[in-house]
This record gives sequence, structure tokens and C-alpha cells, in this order.
Amino acid sequence: MHAWETATTELAPGVFAYVQATGGFCVANAGVISGGGETTVIDALFTPNMTQALLDETRRVAPSPIKRLLNTHHHVDHTLGNALFPRETEIVAHERAKAEMQRAGLGVLGIIQRMATHFAGQLDDIEERLPDTTFDGAALELEAGGRAIRLLHFGTGHTRGDVLVHLPEERVLFLGDVGFFGVTPMSHEGHVGNWIRICDRIINEVDADVLVAGHGPVGTKEDLARFRAYLQLVHDRSRRAFDSGVSVQEATDSIDLGEYAEWGEPERLSININRCYQEFRGEIEL
Repeated sequence: MHAWETATTELAPGVFAYVQATGGFCVANAGVISGGGETTVIDALFTPNMTQALLDETRRVAPSPIKRLLNTHHHVDHTLGNALFPRETEIVAHERAKAEMQRAGLGVLGIIQRMATHFAGQLDDIEERLPDTTFDGAALELEAGGRAIRLLHFGTGHTRGDVLVHLPEERVLFLGDVGFFGVTPMSHEGHVGNWIRICDRIINEVDADVLVAGHGPVGTKEDLARFRAYLQLVHDRSRRAFDSGVSVQEATDSIDLGEYAEWGEPERLSININRCYQEFRGEIEL
């Protein structure tokens, strides 16, 4: 399995990817966009230590005030750090993402600490901070220090409120958790069939040479195509199993992941199959 280190990489002048090693459970990536005397950050990460490390790196590479924080979706590994950003920082997200944050609240933290005991003690006295500004629709055009930024919403993929952050001039795309590179995705709140279609739209419609996944190393459209192939494999095999009337566990035991068995946290397969079953039963609202 390919390994990578936690690092800040400049993708274009003033545009940085902050990538965390392993990309595992609640270990997400972020981005920094600097120029014109202001800074925009993409995603706030999870534990206070993670967020503080991101803030330290942001101030190192982009010392201008952090004017804006973009939340790519509602999951706490990308948004729990919102409260640690300066109060004057404007937080922007899709309206659906804010609604999901309000629905879920911080109750999920107890579940996470039971699933991943190494987070015990790191999530005490956490304050929730919701987005200040939202948009409802397919796109929002922003200008940050003279740089064009496009927020794109292609519908429900990983979550209902997914946002892609596109820098058209730099041909850079921050995927949030619409993309996982070298790490098994978890689709417990997504729609795998539509997620595949979203990947196709990105590959065919969005001009970008460098893609930053929500988890995993920096990549390209080739990496997104490989990730899409994982989703297609799981979706196709789940459909076959569902139509045969076998259980999720039986389907999990029968599916050969091939090269994807080497990706981090392959045990998420059962979660993804279960979500496909829910999709096939018509239980997921797009």
C-alpha cells in the first residue's frame, strides 16, 4: 500500500494542499489559497491538534488574515475545527451541508470515540460552529484576492451537501470527500450510483490537472478514474448480490476487491454494500 507523509504542497502560486498521512478514519485533507492580502482555507479538520497544525501551516505559507473558510461537506472530520478559526473568518458551505450539520450536531462524537478509542480525551469541550453563509444550487462564484473560485454542487455523492472547490485559472480542484485516493471511501450517507455519475461529470466537464482528495495524496483525473472504478465495482457486485437475494454480509464475503484490497481501511466494504442495498430499495433521497 502506498504511503505518504503529512505535508503542505504548493500546487500553484499561492495555492496549497495540506495532506495528512494515512488518510484514515477522521484524518482528512485541507487546502489554503492565498493572495491579494487575504487567505481562504478549505476545510477545518477534526481534533483541536489537527486544526491547530493546519492553522500553523496556513500562517507559515499564507500570513495574510484568514478571510474565508470553505466547508466541503458536513462531516466532523472536515468541520469540527470550524470553532478554532478566527471569529471574523466567514464560513461558507452549501445550504444542504449546513442543514446536515444542524441535524447531526455533536452527538456523533460519542460514536466516533467508541469506534476509534485513540480519539478519547481529544474531543472534550468542543464548540460547534455552523457556516455563516450558504448557497442553494449548483454553483457559487467567489473572488478571493483577485482569484476566481468556483464552488460546485453536483448533487448527492458522498453526502447531500458536497461542494467541489475549483480554481479554473490554476486548473486545481479540491474534491472534499467526493474523492478518496488510496483510501477506501465510506458511503454511509451517500448515494453510490449518483456518486459514480458525479465522478464522470468531473472527469468530463471540469478543467483541472491537479486534484486534491478529501483523504489520500494529491492526484490527477487518473486517480479519480481509479476511484470511480472502485465505486463501480462495488455498485455492480452489490446489484448482483441484491438481485440474488443474499445478505449484505454474504455479499461482503463474496466480493473480491482486487487491487483495492490494498487501499486503507478495506473493511469499509460492508458499509458501502449496505448503502447500495438501501439505494436499490429506494430508501435514499437525492
